[in-house]
Amino acid sequence: MKSLVVIPSRWQSSRFPGKPLELIGEKPMIQHVWERVSKSNADDIWIATDDQRIFDVAESFGAQVMMTTQCDTGTERVIEVHQTIDSDIVVNVQGDEPFINPKDINLVIDLIKSNPNHIATLKTDLIDSELEDPNTVKIMCTQNKEVAMFTRNDTKGKSWFKHVGIYGYSSTTLDMLSRMTATENSINNTLEQLTWMDNDIRMIADYTEYRSFGIDTPADLERANNFLKL
Repeated sequence: MKSLVVIPSRWQSSRFPGKPLELIGEKPMIQHVWERVSKSNADDIWIATDDQRIFDVAESFGAQVMMTTQCDTGTERVIEVHQTIDSDIVVNVQGDEPFINPKDINLVIDLIKSNPNHIATLKTDLIDSELEDPNTVKIMCTQNKEVAMFTRNDTKGKSWFKHVGIYGYSSTTLDMLSRMTATENSINNTLEQLTWMDNDIRMIADYTEYRSFGIDTPADLERANNFLKL
């Protein structure tokens, strides 16, 4: 089964415009993401963007990059690439995850191979500072790894984990998502995965010990540069 990883990357961000090209060490953030993904078992890797600046930089470090239309979500960019590049499995790795673990990408690919009718994702342990943080998406699963719920709200108890923002889809499932419109539940909670669950798409989440972190603010960028020096 051929696997494709798409890295959606946009210039506009309410909290941190232009962050894909901000430097972490001596490289732009999007290059760190691409280099990490390149160490996975994926057969094909594409960056998807609607911004010429990101496109040009991605080409300069050797990435395959596709210009998309102006999309509302990263998933929409992934769908546009998938409609051009043939693959059986598609993985969405967010373009603001410069420390993504290649082994986690492999884990998601394997999850879809064994659960083709599900959307695959990952979870990890929550730390105290994340429990009340609305920017931290929490996930609850059943004993057989089926996703039961997502929330941004304050959570307590051992049933909740931190959601790791990586998604894997079969080609068939991604085609189904392309025909969906956002549900009120999804819009109110700013969680696009609720649209999928509201449309009876089953999700499955495996556990990873690895704790990556995304870049949402200038403070996160400073943290990333300090992390790189360790």
